[in-house]
Amino acid sequence: MNDVGMNDLGMGRTGMGGTGMQDVAMHHDRSTTERLLGRRWPVHAAASPDGSRLALTTTRLVRPTPDDAIVDLLVETELIDLASGAATALSPVELGDHSVVWSPDGSAVAFVSEVDGIDRVVVASPDGAGRRVLDAAALVAGVPVWSPDGTQLVVACRRGNAADRSKPFRWTRPIPAFDGLGPLDDPPQLRLVDVASGIGTWLTDDDWRWSVPMWSPAGDRLLAVVSIDPTGSTHGQRLRLVGLDGVAVEPPIPSGRTVVAAWSPDERAVVLVAEPRHRPGGSSAELYVLAGESVARIEIAGLDGYLLGDVYGDHPGELADAYERTLLALADGSLIVRTANGGRMGVARLQWTSDTTMVATMVAGGDRCVSPVAMAGTELVVTTQSAGQPVELAAIDLGTLTERRLADVDDEPTGPTIDVRRFVVDAPGGHRLDGWFLAPVDAPGEHGPQGAPRALPTVLMIHGGPHFSFGESYSLDAQSLCAAGFGVVYANPRGSTGYGDEFAHAVHGDWSAGPSSDVLAVVDHVVALGWADPARLGVTGNSYGGYLSAWLASTTDRFRAAVIENPVTDLVSMWATSDIGLRFFAAQFGGTPSERPEVYREQSPLLQAHRCRTPSLFVTGELDRRCPPAQTWAMHRVLCAAGTPSEVLVLPGSSHEGSTYGPPAGRLAHDHALVEWMARWLVP
Repeated sequence: MNDVGMNDLGMGRTGMGGTGMQDVAMHHDRSTTERLLGRRWPVHAAASPDGSRLALTTTRLVRPTPDDAIVDLLVETELIDLASGAATALSPVELGDHSVVWSPDGSAVAFVSEVDGIDRVVVASPDGAGRRVLDAAALVAGVPVWSPDGTQLVVACRRGNAADRSKPFRWTRPIPAFDGLGPLDDPPQLRLVDVASGIGTWLTDDDWRWSVPMWSPAGDRLLAVVSIDPTGSTHGQRLRLVGLDGVAVEPPIPSGRTVVAAWSPDERAVVLVAEPRHRPGGSSAELYVLAGESVARIEIAGLDGYLLGDVYGDHPGELADAYERTLLALADGSLIVRTANGGRMGVARLQWTSDTTMVATMVAGGDRCVSPVAMAGTELVVTTQSAGQPVELAAIDLGTLTERRLADVDDEPTGPTIDVRRFVVDAPGGHRLDGWFLAPVDAPGEHGPQGAPRALPTVLMIHGGPHFSFGESYSLDAQSLCAAGFGVVYANPRGSTGYGDEFAHAVHGDWSAGPSSDVLAVVDHVVALGWADPARLGVTGNSYGGYLSAWLASTTDRFRAAVIENPVTDLVSMWATSDIGLRFFAAQFGGTPSERPEVYREQSPLLQAHRCRTPSLFVTGELDRRCPPAQTWAMHRVLCAAGTPSEVLVLPGSSHEGSTYGPPAGRLAHDHALVEWMARWLVP
């Protein structure tokens, strides 16, 4: 994923009756999450210049012995033959090495390897000959990038000047740390290394965080992204143009939550700005062209969907979410871009019709999420997944648009383990909401005597953001719940992206009542269809989803249990303590707490928590800077005082997305606790 792309909250959850505990307990397999995490998940890929091979880095969970309490994450890299899909070893790469990139002529590879406890860049021949550690590229914090002539590498590296936190120290930045990145006193800078001599020089030397460098076709300058303004006066990501003398300029292109750029062969740069900062939160992305010193907005015709989709998944296959790959420039000057449309992601090809207009042709779509990875000859390598299918790699011929699966992650496709039912609901306010109901395949007792579906104990899952979407993205949480015999329902309430700006903006100033009515309408729908048992409902969500779960648990009696993950509970303290708080909440609620105190007060779950009678399990990442752990502990204390069953699961070493990308033990503990809590209260 992009270095700092997640400036939203997220990336990013009564009554007794029915068949009781036996159905769920018999169907519950506690190893579901561990089994799925033991699958190889793609996190980085690069195609060879001749388009014949793909260097693929994957991660998977391993347990040395079945009884071993320790679980580790194994990082592996291999070569995929794109014609056959066969995998072979990449000789110079060892376990733990990652982020392999090819030299322009294919004669060498560069990658990141831990040497003497420090991440460094290593170069070698693909057959393993001439392996050399480039000591000038140490404390690596990004992927190395070859110059067009193959003589130099540029990579983001730290300078090694972090404060000694064992002693008193002083601080000037507005925030001490950023979620997932830690302390900010040693931000990565661009390091230029001569491959032959190994001599390195700093291209940049300031207090911004530099990432994602991109060489111009002529090799005389680079585009790069900067983020986390040291003064705190601006927010999001910005684009910089850097000469080889280190002189940097900022083109007049808006900043955004995420900025992605690609060079065209004619030395023009196309820049995609997600959620532009000059527009309200959740707004659709904009596309710009930079030609010399001239900047123009690109208008696109024929695009079925919205640029740069965000469909929130719960899986460790980061390659499927990587923003850096959402915009690719082809040799003919056309572009490949990821799109979103109502909880689904596709891929479009954009071709120029004038200097500032392009026309779109869909390359891939359907009931799934597709994301571009790399061009390999005439084929586009993509990730593909759906609500019922984990992340896989495929290749699409751009001439014929024929698609084939690559046998890269697992040798055999994963068979369906859940039944995915898609529907649309007319919600209050005139909104039409996409919804998904996931049910176990052949679960015991799923059907009644006449074969009609039997109502299942069901968990409502709510996505983070609020400016993200759920949909055709694979969820380990949902898989674990379904394996235990639960149904899972989720939808995209107002505020979700992929449905146009008006729908995304409808959540501003109304985080509680409007979205609550939307998700409850979805619950009512699946109850009316006989899929969900109204007496055995649970709710869960992370980040903003944790906020709305806490709100629903406190203001309704619909749910017999809640699992509230990394939540917002007190809007005032969140505004002051979250790493993105000051800008984000003022934009969401039309002002600061001093300017709109009644809005912050009336929509804080903490001030409703004394009414909560819903047994609640809170999950908090020990290192969460987005929704600090105090948000969890505050509401837990109120529930304890009110006599409502409440527990807290703390994930050590985990940031905001720790249950997805954090230490393996935390990932397992999270999903086990989610299933256990729902089983305890929905089917006692």
